[in-house]
Amino acid sequence: MSSSGSYPIVTLGAGPAGLSFSSHFNHNTDIYEKGTSWGGRCRSHLIDGFIFDEGPHSSFTKDAYIQKLFAGSIEGRFNEIFPRILNRYGSNWIRHPVQTNLKGLPVDLVVDCIMDFVKAEQDGSGSADNYGRWLIDGFGEKFARTFPYVYTRKYWTVEPEQMTTEWIEQRIYRPDLAEVLRGALSDEFYNIHYISSVRYPETGGFQSFLKGLQKGAKVHYGFEMAEIDVKKKKIIFKNGFERYYEVLVSSVPLPTLVQCIRDCPAEMREAANRLACTSIVLVNLGVKRNNLANSHWFYIYNEEILPCRVHFPSEYSANNSPPGTGSIQAEVYYSRHKPLGMSLESVLEKTIQNMITIGVIDKDDKITLAVCQDIKHAQVLYHKQHNESRRAVLDYLEKNNIYCIGRYGEWAYLWSDQAILSGKRLAERLVNSGYSICHFL
Repeated sequence: MSSSGSYPIVTLGAGPAGLSFSSHFNHNTDIYEKGTSWGGRCRSHLIDGFIFDEGPHSSFTKDAYIQKLFAGSIEGRFNEIFPRILNRYGSNWIRHPVQTNLKGLPVDLVVDCIMDFVKAEQDGSGSADNYGRWLIDGFGEKFARTFPYVYTRKYWTVEPEQMTTEWIEQRIYRPDLAEVLRGALSDEFYNIHYISSVRYPETGGFQSFLKGLQKGAKVHYGFEMAEIDVKKKKIIFKNGFERYYEVLVSSVPLPTLVQCIRDCPAEMREAANRLACTSIVLVNLGVKRNNLANSHWFYIYNEEILPCRVHFPSEYSANNSPPGTGSIQAEVYYSRHKPLGMSLESVLEKTIQNMITIGVIDKDDKITLAVCQDIKHAQVLYHKQHNESRRAVLDYLEKNNIYCIGRYGEWAYLWSDQAILSGKRLAERLVNSGYSICHFL
């Protein structure tokens, strides 16, 4: 079964980038989605009365266009939240970020962190060629190895020295000495985190923010790509359907796309194979208690605790859990560099025990829901061959009229607002190149 379809431009994937491209191209494209619902990594799942997103989603964008888009999607019904963010180290709960909130930690550790911070400032070694060096240069040896090094192994699944630094941007705050000292000596809290407030839909989970993009989209579900013939400009799906295109827009994972190309040059396959990412197991828990949370989310720097981060969906909206209950979502990452090494049942059991150990769950609490979700594509890993390999693949694809968008299409550390803008930019680019949306009406 084959078709030339209604439109010469075909889109793969109904996540935020694919939906955004369609919306900004006046929906003059067919979207083929391998799953049974739209939203991509921004999907929300209703499970026994609880709503869980695919990870800790909330909107902290400062982009006025995205703010208006999200608000319009839900008729302005969202919660404005000023998040409480904590960190767990040893048996201590400390405020976030750790580097400006050292008070309350063991005195010897605080002294060592400050002394090494001063030494790092005095050394002033300049630009770092890897993330590990960047951490030590910016925070000092003791702090770097005690906190972000541990977190990197849990979240990124590699050693910091294996990563580059271009992904950091505003994600990690580098304080000056006065800020470090103030946070070590004073109880006064200075909010210097890049997230000062977040927005979250009152109902329906984070996915509801994308309703404005999804409305009018021509999405075909259950279409998983099997092969692409770039010479004939034809896609073959695993259900046997074939689709011709003039331009192909892809938001599917970049390595997966390359693997499906018939007669793809060996060097392109090799470049795609060098691209790496983490995978994630989300542990979703419902508890018969509505005062669970000491924060909106917290980070864990204890290596013996399996998750690296935990958040409380019921704190974002009361509609995310049934009355009288609360919800927890914990993140456990793995990759080809650090295999999971246990069954999902073991991940679930260990995470529950960890939550009891650190006092998030009481041993007498009734857990009414406990499920795991295993997601193969989580964070894009920025290793030393990332940029060269990624650029080679994207250039090859564009020469063959295939344009990639979004976190997994561009293979870049994009947040949801950035993924939406990625799709928008491509729509504008194609229009400016002569693909007028009016031509398809």
